[in-house]
Amino acid sequence: MGSQRNYGIDLLRLVLMYMVCILHTLGRGGVLGACEAGTTGFRVFWLIEILSYCAVDGFAIISGYTAADKPRKYEKLADMWFQAFFYSFVLTIVLTVAGLNPDWSIKGFIKLTLPVTFETFWYFTAYFALFFVIPVLNRFIFSIDEKTARTALLVCIVLFACVELLAGAFKTQWGYSALWLMILYCVGAMAKRGKVFEKKKTTTLLMLWGVCILMTWCVHVFAGIGRLTNYVSPTIVASGLIMVILFSRLHLKGAVVSRLSPLAFGIYLFQLSPVIWNNCLQGAVSSVVQLSIPVGVICVFAVAALIFFSGLLVEFARSKLAKAIGISTLSKHIVSVVSQLLNKMSAMLS
Repeated sequence: MGSQRNYGIDLLRLVLMYMVCILHTLGRGGVLGACEAGTTGFRVFWLIEILSYCAVDGFAIISGYTAADKPRKYEKLADMWFQAFFYSFVLTIVLTVAGLNPDWSIKGFIKLTLPVTFETFWYFTAYFALFFVIPVLNRFIFSIDEKTARTALLVCIVLFACVELLAGAFKTQWGYSALWLMILYCVGAMAKRGKVFEKKKTTTLLMLWGVCILMTWCVHVFAGIGRLTNYVSPTIVASGLIMVILFSRLHLKGAVVSRLSPLAFGIYLFQLSPVIWNNCLQGAVSSVVQLSIPVGVICVFAVAALIFFSGLLVEFARSKLAKAIGISTLSKHIVSVVSQLLNKMSAMLS
């Protein structure tokens, strides 16, 4: 990828985050659990679920697709840790004082001070590990030619999507793991390196994306087999990769999108914040299955939009607060101190 910013990818980050909000509305919100199998509502809501399912994979694929062969800025990871700490601990304190967390405990609060260690946000914990492995992965990815990149991509898909889906032999925890994010990073990076689907028409890719969605939906809804509705599913990975390629082709002006895109991760952290996740979202939308299908679908999209924009506003305020109190400067200082300590420890091993 060149030095010019791809605003299509920035837009995709926002689209994927809205899709994540839909997933949480349907799943955590209780809609899917309240649907009776075989009903029209069951089929419709599961179609929306499967349409949105590639969102999580898509974020990790973007990390690889936009990768550059240059040194990592570890202060960025420190900034993200402080961001996670805000949503894990600070926001929980605020909501507890507001009376929205009646089941709080001292032990629970202590765990929330270490969001990576205790997996308050599983994706960030996995990404935290990925961040340190990226330089090693890049040494391989940026040293191979196009053909090798495409071959390596196919091997990754066959081993960690197709074979893993059958037996779980490689312990990816069905996508909820650092290993799976590392694989998706490689998928994105090697797709870019190998110019995968670069010569395919947009209409062809849209058709392929539709086939992946319909295949997953039909297997789940009509055959009653949920194996393809999974982060490690080859159809879900393929649909996520196709979305990344399609959006990368968009030629946009980035005045608004480039400002909103960095806030996307905060929207995820907002909805996974313990009080929001456990006390506000859980089962909150299950009653929509009692409405007519069109009204129920509109309600799902509206609730997802409410979650999206609520998280956007909170993250905007948090980012301004972080800037005011100098979190970025603190992150740079922490990285400097840790680097010096690691250099001294490294010297002791020589």
